[in-house]
Amino acid sequence: MKGFWLATSLLTLFSLSAMADEDTALAKEFPELQQLLLAHDIVQARVYEEISLTNASDTAAIGQKVLLDTLAELKKTKNLHYHSAGGHAAMLGPHRVTESRAVPGLLGVVWGNYDADQVSTALADVGNLPPIAVETLQRGRQFIELLIEIYINPAFEDKEAAVTLAVERYLQNDLYAIAPKPKSDELLSEHPWAYAFKTGFPEFSGLTWASQWLKLGALELLITAPDVASRNQSIAHLLELYKEKINRQHGSLVSLPTDIPTSPVIAPSFYERHPDAAYIVDNLELLKVVIGDILAYPGVADRGQKIEQAVQNYTDKTSNFSNERDYLYYTLRGGIYNAGGPARGGLDRPDRNWSREQSENPHISIGTQPSPD
Repeated sequence: MKGFWLATSLLTLFSLSAMADEDTALAKEFPELQQLLLAHDIVQARVYEEISLTNASDTAAIGQKVLLDTLAELKKTKNLHYHSAGGHAAMLGPHRVTESRAVPGLLGVVWGNYDADQVSTALADVGNLPPIAVETLQRGRQFIELLIEIYINPAFEDKEAAVTLAVERYLQNDLYAIAPKPKSDELLSEHPWAYAFKTGFPEFSGLTWASQWLKLGALELLITAPDVASRNQSIAHLLELYKEKINRQHGSLVSLPTDIPTSPVIAPSFYERHPDAAYIVDNLELLKVVIGDILAYPGVADRGQKIEQAVQNYTDKTSNFSNERDYLYYTLRGGIYNAGGPARGGLDRPDRNWSREQSENPHISIGTQPSPD
């Protein structure tokens, strides 16, 4: 009871809207990580904006036709899924000239210095997202930062109780809260505009997924660190790995994730210890991808209305759910390499089709039993 009371008191102090303040443990102990987390929403907003500007351009017709032809071919592929084997050759998208011109500016955004006010208006300033999407994404970012704060701040003595309470507080605003259960793969992979974000703008999508990899990696390392010294060393190494992913080589970003990072893949300890929180984090990222699909697909009428429906699908707490076993199957199928690699590093080639004996960094076993057929 004492631990739960303490967690309640502290969460009152560290409200979701205050997580960018300078007095947080995240800002004091890991200022670079904090700035990168704040930058993620601004990068996401700029990516959405660049996609919309590209589709509105007079020179976009050829790229749009190539995208539509590619998507038509993809639909013929059996067992098509977002979490599929991929390679960095796919970084050359149909709008590659636009991406190559925009990426330097986006990298400048990544390394900018921001405060809470700048981040809070980034998505709204884009102008192509309905208010419900802006608020949902904003609250999601704050929720993730609160989870990280809980595991950094020693004042949260009972981490389990604090995360449980954070989830409860987050879900109180039902309209903007992402569901705490695994959503069906169909919402991601079978809507009419699926794969347009990844296929049409692979560098843009990969850049946003690199930031998601950083968030999940931080959670995993914070949860598993045996002591403060190990934790600090691990976070420093995580930041170096992130910098490698967004480093341009020969004019391209060839080390970006080609698959959506999810908790079972990148943060299995976080997933096993806090499944409700992990599902919220993952569903939020999948929603961002669906929004990207709607914006990237050429000629979509009433994009705002379609985005509102996508938000409602992921905030709905009553339908479109997957069971745990199926969720693990479809999130793990792409392999840890495509999703960015282990948070601790050490994996520099695809792990698909490896045996556990061949893998130098085998996955932590997630404690779940398959349901009987």
